Amino acid sequence: MKNTNAFSLIELLVTLAVICIIIGIAIPTYITLRPDIQLNESARDFITDLRYAQQMTITEQIEYCAKLFLLERKYQILQCDQSIVVLEKKFPNEIIDVSVTGFSNNEIRFNPYGAVKESGSIFLKNTKDNIKTIEVKPSGFIKMGD
Repeated sequence: MKNTNAFSLIELLVTLAVICIIIGIAIPTYITLRPDIQLNESARDFITDLRYAQQMTITEQIEYCAKLFLLERKYQILQCDQSIVVLEKKFPNEIIDVSVTGFSNNEIRFNPYGAVKESGSIFLKNTKDNIKTIEVKPSGFIKMGD
């Protein structure tokens, strides 16, 4: 009687072929979805950093602000009066355009109550021309929209 505890070469090759087909389908799908994933991630990260600046302002009673550099596609969180940079981040390459409406000097400034000096919106655009809007209300409420 034969011992059938091992896999045959045919079974291993079929398994390997199935794995290759799955990978062949998954990689193009991921590449197609990557710009949208990066857009959502960048918007969420930026909102988190804005809330961090807001919380630092409330906690320390010192004005913090977020300054956007549109051409370089980056931003800084800093102490407004002393220009001490607390955090600096660059948007990923999938974000091809950053635009701002409503803020003077592309600066979002929080007061000690957590409100902003001026309300406005930030628009992030990816390589597929999808846009995420980050809206900052006068009360300091920050929300993301499409």
